[in-house]
Amino acid sequence: MQKDIIIESAEIIAIGTELLIGQTLNTNTHFLAKQLNLLGINSYYQTVVGDNPKRLETALRTAVSRSDLIITSGGLGPTADDISMALAAKVAGRELILDETSVQNIKSYFVSTNRTPCENNWKQAMLPEGSEILPNHNGTAPGAVIVFEYEGKQKSIACLPGPPDELNLMFKESLYPWLKERVKYHFVNRFLHLIGIGESDAEMRIKDIIERQDNPTIAPYASPGEVCFRLTERIEKKSFADEPITENFDSKALDDLTSEVYQRLGQYVYEEGERKLPEIVFGLLKEKGESIAFAESCTAGMISEEFGEVPGVSEVFKGGIVSYSNEAKHNLLNVSNEILEKYGAVSEETALAMAEGAAKALNSDLAISVTGIAGPGGGSEEKPVGTVYIASYYHGKTKVKKYLFKGVRNRIRHVSTLRAFHLAWQNLTN
Repeated sequence: MQKDIIIESAEIIAIGTELLIGQTLNTNTHFLAKQLNLLGINSYYQTVVGDNPKRLETALRTAVSRSDLIITSGGLGPTADDISMALAAKVAGRELILDETSVQNIKSYFVSTNRTPCENNWKQAMLPEGSEILPNHNGTAPGAVIVFEYEGKQKSIACLPGPPDELNLMFKESLYPWLKERVKYHFVNRFLHLIGIGESDAEMRIKDIIERQDNPTIAPYASPGEVCFRLTERIEKKSFADEPITENFDSKALDDLTSEVYQRLGQYVYEEGERKLPEIVFGLLKEKGESIAFAESCTAGMISEEFGEVPGVSEVFKGGIVSYSNEAKHNLLNVSNEILEKYGAVSEETALAMAEGAAKALNSDLAISVTGIAGPGGGSEEKPVGTVYIASYYHGKTKVKKYLFKGVRNRIRHVSTLRAFHLAWQNLTN
């Protein structure tokens, strides 16, 4: 089959005033960006534009001038402000014509839902002449791919619907197969997750590697409490029919780069992959046939909530005790009044007693406790806001760590939660 276009670069235009004003979260761009990366397509630009014809046309023309493929999401509905398909056709120099197959699909959709289509629903069947139609098996608006010439180069615009369940299905069923036969490269990614070191320190330790990078490349990403390095190799496809390479692809170049990073930062790496710490802790507990419990003060159930999001966690999770008050610490976790009065609720001694109390109260092999001052008030010169103690009780042995986290209340609680899982991981791996 002769290929009408080779796609090396793409950009995403998310359309909708509701996205611009923060009314709707832009999950479509996140999904599409990840899919483009997996396909081996460079994505250098992302745009959000409202339902305004002039601004959308400008965004489309700008995108066409610098990328091989433009994917739009949204603006395919039946109302007057749904203008994506018409403007894509205008930019591509195509007429809109009535697509009879789409007319029948729209009729069938309304019959299946016991509804009658309105006159403006037929607007959704007006599609660019000569385009590749992308059927919508989860709604009424079909998508389309238009391939056209722009300044002597082949370009393409793919119009997808806005509702995520419609867009995701249409991409997987129709646009993905179309794209994979028109790309020259695969991207293979490895992710190294680090904890216990800041982004700037981690980057400085491998600065020379970053500066000399070519292929594969390395890029740092930071989130509260941890750092991630993405290692990426671009591999040319042997044929257009090649399936995308999986993350388990055997790459000597990636192996060598990974080894270099481990030599300098290996002590901080807790995961080579895309799992989060709660998933890793769950996997280790399941493998060992052991259980865990949490005793939380300043995190107020956040640790238990994150662990509870892991599928199957009931196999290893005994429960969590939120003990904000000294009374709750004493009554539920058996922390002695002597410890609370002498050392205070935020102390090494209280954290250790909370962990032991949770392990015994919930009959778990491992227990993690957190007590601290999340702010904005409650701090002192001796124990400022951000002071957090995290302790563990594992088969009769205890550990405790003191931290001084910076930031607002929610950040302190989130980083404390991450560090709690890290302490669990350390117990289970050491």
